[in-house]
Amino acid sequence: MLRTLWKNSIFSKLLLIFLLILIPLFSLGILLYNWGIGAVRTQLTGSIQTSLESILDNFDQDVQRTQSLLFETLMNDEDLAMLALFPQSTAQYSEYEKFQMIGRLKKLLLAVKNSNRYIADVRIHVPLLNRTLSAAAWPESFRQDEYDDFSRQDERLRMVYRNDRPYIVMKTFNSKTDNAQPYFMIVVEFSAKELKDSLFPLLQYGNSGIYLRDDSSRFFVGTTNDDKAQSVEAALPRLGQAELAELKAAGSSYQVFRAHSSSLGLEAVQYVRNSELFQTIRIYRVWIWCYSLVGLLILALFSLYAYRYIHQPLVKMVRSFSRVENGDFNVFIKHDRNDEFQYLFSQFNDMVRNLNTLIDQSYRQRLLVQNAELKQLQSQINPHFLYNSLFILNTMTRTGDYDNLEYFTIQLGEYFRFMTKNNQDDISLGEEIRHARTYADIQSLRFGSRIKVVFDELPPAYAGLSVPRLIVQPVIENAFIHGLEQMPEKGWISISFAAEEDHLAIVVGDNGGSLSDQQLQYVQAILAGEAEAGEEVGLHNIHRRLQLKFGRHGALRLSRSTEGGLKAVILIPLEPTKERE
Repeated sequence: MLRTLWKNSIFSKLLLIFLLILIPLFSLGILLYNWGIGAVRTQLTGSIQTSLESILDNFDQDVQRTQSLLFETLMNDEDLAMLALFPQSTAQYSEYEKFQMIGRLKKLLLAVKNSNRYIADVRIHVPLLNRTLSAAAWPESFRQDEYDDFSRQDERLRMVYRNDRPYIVMKTFNSKTDNAQPYFMIVVEFSAKELKDSLFPLLQYGNSGIYLRDDSSRFFVGTTNDDKAQSVEAALPRLGQAELAELKAAGSSYQVFRAHSSSLGLEAVQYVRNSELFQTIRIYRVWIWCYSLVGLLILALFSLYAYRYIHQPLVKMVRSFSRVENGDFNVFIKHDRNDEFQYLFSQFNDMVRNLNTLIDQSYRQRLLVQNAELKQLQSQINPHFLYNSLFILNTMTRTGDYDNLEYFTIQLGEYFRFMTKNNQDDISLGEEIRHARTYADIQSLRFGSRIKVVFDELPPAYAGLSVPRLIVQPVIENAFIHGLEQMPEKGWISISFAAEEDHLAIVVGDNGGSLSDQQLQYVQAILAGEAEAGEEVGLHNIHRRLQLKFGRHGALRLSRSTEGGLKAVILIPLEPTKERE
């Protein structure tokens, strides 16, 4: 008996629901926790890696700026070329003039030195002058050892290293001689102390260090040079090309980060003890578990309340809206509690009743509008078309062109018979295309060789489609009147058909040049309902009647043709659609 009561009680069902909710949430919480720990680790390590890369990037940019400045100021300097390449020619200058030349060069060297805080000195070695010009001192004796060392360096290297210091070396050779030695050499010496000082702001953790080293181990500068740094340096060959690795040094585990600049031949290395780097994660672990327990308790209480007083009424409303969306307007929601949902359900019931009334009225009115627009199109026989037709008949009669006269009168009679036929709102696509072809033939006789009409055959499979009357001929008429009528020759209009998976496209294109981009945008806005229709009411009516017939699947689309005229595309869906969609 107790088992039966427990099985059928509401409490047991709520408890089961709570467990079904709690278990996935708890599992998801564990997954999110592990993902969060991984994300924090990635963020911490990524921040350090980004800092290392920024050190090399900034230094590389400084080197590039310095090289550009050297090219602009010194490499093409006339005084330097005179002193370096033709020192004997300077005999014509007085000592004061030579002093001025050297002084100006020294100012340039000082300007280059002061442009970058990492530069310790800028020197120019001039072997023919047997002098070394320096930004830090007055011209001194020629530094032969430095000149010889840098002469042997590969010119493709942007940065060279000597005596535990980095240098930029720029050489200039005499292209008119076979001498392999440069006739002057510019050497920029970078300060190891400044480079070292720039590393200290990146030390965000205790028991960590950063150092820079070149690929050939001839340059090493770091925040510290203790046993940990030496252990890390000794272990680098075992790490290969890995940018992030973990190793043990001095009895502790360290994360080692590396960033390399191939253009500078320089590598930045930072090591941080794991206990310092991931201390934040251990603190968050405790807080996450506390918040998780409190969150689970709140979730249980809130879920119980929300399920009964919010979830169930909302589900009832959603299901009712779904029925209305599917066309069932015989919906009534009953709600016993006197709360906000009572008001919502009462308004919903009133809304459904009003919708039933409005839909019936709107549907009837749309049918009346559709019939009225069709009658308007049928009654709008263009008087110019009638005058021109009578004029053509008169001309054919006077000239005795009886063969074309008979054909023209037959075509004209078919045209007016179709236009005055009011007993049908919808016709087959085959009939509509025959009427459009009749109109095109009449206009071809009128314009003769001025306008060429290319009218493709309608695929037989689509001849039986039911479409509104007068959707193709008015588009062709618009092309003749507004696009081609004023062209003296080489006018062109084509009517083609393109079948897609879900619709048939009737494409009417011309090469009329009178349509501006502003006019095209205005007509497109009318079809989109963004502007009021003026003289373009005919095209707008075609678009509206297509949508009344086929809903959003039927439409008239306008764009610029490849020949520069207007391209009109009539879209007719191939699948049955609801007219009241």
